[in-house]
Amino acid sequence: MVWARLRISGVRTSRRRVLRLMREHGLLSPRRARQGKGVSHEGTITTDAPDMMWGTDGTRVQTAEEGMCWIFSAVDHYSCEVVGSHVCKRGDRCAALQPVVQGLAKHFGGIEAEVGRGLSLRMDNGSQYVSEHLRNQVRFWGVEASYAFIQQPQTNGVAERFFRTLKEQIVYGRIYRTVVELREAVETFIDLHNECWLPEKNGFMSPSATRAAWYAQHGMEVAA
Repeated sequence: MVWARLRISGVRTSRRRVLRLMREHGLLSPRRARQGKGVSHEGTITTDAPDMMWGTDGTRVQTAEEGMCWIFSAVDHYSCEVVGSHVCKRGDRCAALQPVVQGLAKHFGGIEAEVGRGLSLRMDNGSQYVSEHLRNQVRFWGVEASYAFIQQPQTNGVAERFFRTLKEQIVYGRIYRTVVELREAVETFIDLHNECWLPEKNGFMSPSATRAAWYAQHGMEVAA
């Protein structure tokens, strides 16, 4: 800004020189420095079986007639299968829970108390996910809340990667008029993703086939 004002007033100089002089004379705007070194993630977010950890997240998409809308999803860390999704206008804590509700009902048989014991839910630190209501509900289900590290989105990388794929396939370059129209497109893509997408981490097997192969190996039946 200072360099621009100098330029407008007729003083010809370089940005680097202005920055150096301002730094030497203590004229730069004060910044709040981050305290501490933070926590580095050196482990892995993959699991050895389905339904050990789900990653959940939300993203916003602009519609032509209804403005910004929300897409929430929950994705299994073992198979990359989308176990639940929700598209809505208001992206509050209740909306953020809907994919988890769907996943529990399908893969754990219900949504009663302690039904999800043994499952971890990986989330970022968005306002929906740190709310007391959501934390209490997750605890009611017996699910362990597992938060991604601050400023390290890769620690919620499974959900993040799914949203990248979804946007590349059905959002970028397209216009949706309403929430209903967007919801239909998301549901169609998730069906395609679960049945036909071939992630490299699955050995180029679809998410549904990866789950089915694990179940068959352990003498179990996949939930209908």
